[in-house]
Amino acid sequence: FQEYKGVKVLRSFLKSPALAVMLARKNVQEDLRKQVQATDDEEINEYIIGHYASSNSIHDVSLIRERARTKFGNALAKLKGKFLLSQLLAGKKKEQDMRQRTASFMATSAHLTHLKLNQQAKAQLETILSKMGDFNFDVWQLVPLTNHQPLLVCGMELFKRWELDTRLNIKDDLIARFFSALESGYKKNPYHNSVHGADVMYTVNAFIAKSTTMHDELDATDLFAALVAAAAHDYKHDGVNNAFHINTGSDLALRYNDISVLESMHAAELYAMCKDEKKNIFSVLDKGQFKEVRKIITTSILGTDMTKHFNHIADFESRLAAERAIALNPEAASASGSEQRLEKGIMIEMALHCADISNPVKDLAIYKKWVIVVMTEFYQQGDKERDLDMPISPMFDRNNSSVSKTQTGFIEFIIKPIYRVWGEFIPNLKETFDNNLAQGKAFDWDGYYTGVKDGTIKDTHEHEQFASVNSIDEHEGDLMLEGEVEEGGDDKEIPESDVPPKMMESQSTPSI
Repeated sequence: FQEYKGVKVLRSFLKSPALAVMLARKNVQEDLRKQVQATDDEEINEYIIGHYASSNSIHDVSLIRERARTKFGNALAKLKGKFLLSQLLAGKKKEQDMRQRTASFMATSAHLTHLKLNQQAKAQLETILSKMGDFNFDVWQLVPLTNHQPLLVCGMELFKRWELDTRLNIKDDLIARFFSALESGYKKNPYHNSVHGADVMYTVNAFIAKSTTMHDELDATDLFAALVAAAAHDYKHDGVNNAFHINTGSDLALRYNDISVLESMHAAELYAMCKDEKKNIFSVLDKGQFKEVRKIITTSILGTDMTKHFNHIADFESRLAAERAIALNPEAASASGSEQRLEKGIMIEMALHCADISNPVKDLAIYKKWVIVVMTEFYQQGDKERDLDMPISPMFDRNNSSVSKTQTGFIEFIIKPIYRVWGEFIPNLKETFDNNLAQGKAFDWDGYYTGVKDGTIKDTHEHEQFASVNSIDEHEGDLMLEGEVEEGGDDKEIPESDVPPKMMESQSTPSI
């Protein structure tokens, strides 16, 4: 009997998604390296391998896809078609549900942000907030109308829209104090600042709203964890990457043993901030809820370490394949084990990682603004490396790099593979992802960056927003945002499409 039972278990395992996952993850590091090196571009190879690949566990996504298709055959393809159709149909209802959540914090809690707006500016802000259901929402619009508090306003708005204030009994003043403190902890970096934090939080929200699976399965505490993790994911970022910390032997690198240095700091500092009861957003949770929320938040923030990128793709795609196989054969569920299923924490972790690198899948007008600030921050780190007689990181040398090469390589080898998988999971956004990526890849980034830098591009908002790019090239220091809305005064209209914050030098450089 025991032998017969053992044979049944073995047969079940051989038919299970778990075996496919194990096969897909075995000995694939060299496959990925060959795939990347097929570009015949040594600089791109170094950039991708150096910034986005773990040294000992890189997965070849094409291999996983091939083996999954081999294992599940035509049945998987049919199931996938039904799955996508059901997601699209159900997604229509979810979009309608999301549109019905129109309770803006402006009606009851705007005073908690200490916004100093005349009536016209207030009306413009309310109009902008009413458009927050759009995936291509431009967070930069919030900066001038919120006294540089986009994270605070975005956080309060999203908590209202998802009704977390009532569902979790969180008082508005606690929400305001938490997001205000979080925003003040973001440094005035060109890219890793509170605008980026607000953008990532908004994008995670958009993913959840558009995903039938996440919309249906995530409860109030899950939504709370997802939004807080996104808002805090780069808290206190100092404008240089993990490799810089490790190579310079910084205090942070020593503290976290060279492992996910910045991500570990972001998560730890979030909870340190919340030791102050006035800012402790977690105080509304019971012990069980707090334990689960902390696990999701910590895992998700640590998951934004870019060296885990290819692991995310492999893991999520294999879990999608497992879910489809189980839908075909429910008996396979017991053999696959929960570690192969799409659990809520896994979905949130993937959502945050995808949101963190989502600039290329946004509308080109939005993507362009982010490219300017991310390249500015890259070049500033390259300047520091040059000053320290260190090898300059690939694509970080302002004197010898191509913005076009950086962006097209990023799209082709980093963004496309993960958003192919993510688009399968959220088919409502797949067409948007594909269209925006095509536009971004075809764009003349070198010409655009040069035009913004030398001021010849004057028919866009970007030449105003980043007017000091020339001073950046002179290595004069780091940047901060400006463009505050004056209290009272005339009622000069601020166009809704405008993205007014300019860039100027800050008073200090980030600590390293």
